[in-house]
Amino acid sequence: MIKSLSGLIFVIVFCTTISSCKTEVNDSKYSFYHWETNFNLTEKDKTHIQDGQSNILYMRFFDVDFNTKENKPLPIATVQFSKDFEVVVDTIVPVVFIKNEVFKHITLEESKSLSKPVSQKIKRLFKSYFEPQKMLTKIQIDCDWSQNTKMKYFAFLESLATYFDNIELSTTLRLHQIKYREKTGVPPVDKVVLMAYNVGDILNIDETNSIINNNITSQYLQRLSEYPLPYDVALPVFEWAILYRREKPVAILNNYSLKTFRENFRPTQTLNMYKAHQDCYISSNFIYKDDVVRVETVSKNDLKKLSELIKTASKKPYSTIFYHIGSPVLSNFTNHDLKTFCYN
Repeated sequence: MIKSLSGLIFVIVFCTTISSCKTEVNDSKYSFYHWETNFNLTEKDKTHIQDGQSNILYMRFFDVDFNTKENKPLPIATVQFSKDFEVVVDTIVPVVFIKNEVFKHITLEESKSLSKPVSQKIKRLFKSYFEPQKMLTKIQIDCDWSQNTKMKYFAFLESLATYFDNIELSTTLRLHQIKYREKTGVPPVDKVVLMAYNVGDILNIDETNSIINNNITSQYLQRLSEYPLPYDVALPVFEWAILYRREKPVAILNNYSLKTFRENFRPTQTLNMYKAHQDCYISSNFIYKDDVVRVETVSKNDLKKLSELIKTASKKPYSTIFYHIGSPVLSNFTNHDLKTFCYN
């Protein structure tokens, strides 16, 4: 604070023209995704969520995958709640992740029919754990649809909306769906959320970081400001390790002990690449000697650059959602850091 009163006029002008950015940062609000199968927030998680001040938590309720044995889509990985779980927000937004493969295997009519069991499961879970204390006001569907599946996915969304009253329906949006929206289409929803991460080629062992790559991202944002639907933006605050065997990806390691990792792997000449010097288990995955992993994370500098790219391209305000609460990477960022990554 400037304590001298002699420069009051200058201070007012200065704050208006220069320091307004700082005020915006201080007023910024953000929220989180909860993506773990078990819902049991730690005290640190609760603090992160409350610091965001949005009073919203986006919670993955379950996934939908195509079951080849039963030849139909089925829910998997339903969220489990501890007996004494606590929710520190007013608004819970159920999120359902649907693999694009589902819509490759079913017909247009089956896509419409899928909306009924999905809506029923959302309502059942919400009623069991959150009503009557909380109202169901928003729902989000996460699916990386393609040009070939857009008609089926959009039909599913339109049908899903008919099972709810006064609900804001949103869907996730990838970068290619912005740049090539004439091909991939614009979904029939109230809002979209741009997932500004996982942009690299995870199949390529020579990839440096598939989570965040600002050079790639910058090539897809030119049309963001003219997207015809309201949008929010999801930014990454997580890490993982990609396991390769004979230069082919075989697993993503999300939960691994650094101690176990250091005991069984040795650094290679390539940055963030490690080779197993003996057989071992990590995250319930059997690792063979000579398997290779690439450790990927999100640095403060890279995330700052990413957020600036999106702010510049957007030209209009949006809300920010961080993926995800519970990630160890969050300890690398202060509340002020996270606010600076937000638009408003």
